Amino acid sequence: AERVQTVDPRNRLLSHFPTRRMTAEQLRDSLLALTGELNPEMGGPGVFPEINWEVALQPRHIMGSVAPAYQPMPLPRQRNRRTLYAFRYRTLSDPMLEVFNRPGSESSCERRDETTVTPQAFALFNGQFTHDRALALAHDIIQNTKTQEDAVQNAFLQVVLRKPESSELQLALKHVQQMQSYHEQHPPQKIPLPREVKREMIEELTGESFSWTEKLDLSENYVQDLKPWDVDAATRALAELCLVLMNSNEFIYLR
Repeated sequence: AERVQTVDPRNRLLSHFPTRRMTAEQLRDSLLALTGELNPEMGGPGVFPEINWEVALQPRHIMGSVAPAYQPMPLPRQRNRRTLYAFRYRTLSDPMLEVFNRPGSESSCERRDETTVTPQAFALFNGQFTHDRALALAHDIIQNTKTQEDAVQNAFLQVVLRKPESSELQLALKHVQQMQSYHEQHPPQKIPLPREVKREMIEELTGESFSWTEKLDLSENYVQDLKPWDVDAATRALAELCLVLMNSNEFIYLR
């Protein structure tokens, strides 16, 4: 390392692999692969993954009318295909992928932008997709470990591919124990899936507004990802550690 700093400090001679952040698609696929949820099936028509529900149900105008609400596929194995196979609407972007510089579909892109902006941290730390993956990973770890210390060590191994240092282990254990106590006292409330969405438009000829209710047919047989109300306090507490690790540079960046 010292010789590299002396001979090739700017890596112009490619003396070492240049650090880079995973692309939007790699990031989504990696999170699904971590939890064992990624469906590696190849080929076939585009699939409709789950995206932020508020974005999915927002009105989209098309040819003088309103396009139907975006509805993800009902089964996890259908939704959790590689991002390469996700169907794309020009008028509806997945906000998590968009904020990590996924190119738009309305024009060609010879080279992606590489930005580092605050919304990326919000998307990865607060986004529902990441929270679901953290919970799925925590659930899997809890099922296969006997002690809390083993669970914490396993979380580090799964996400950043190494065991925690002694100081990291103690801090992580303390945090998980505190959060387990918190979650035992604050059980989550179940949030039902949306069954319908109200639409409103202005009639072009008369100028009068009218509204109607659009039924979301896929919600009737929709199989949700694991949610906080499906697991115990210990799993929810470990999920918080998994979420932190998933937000670490050690996971997000390739070295």
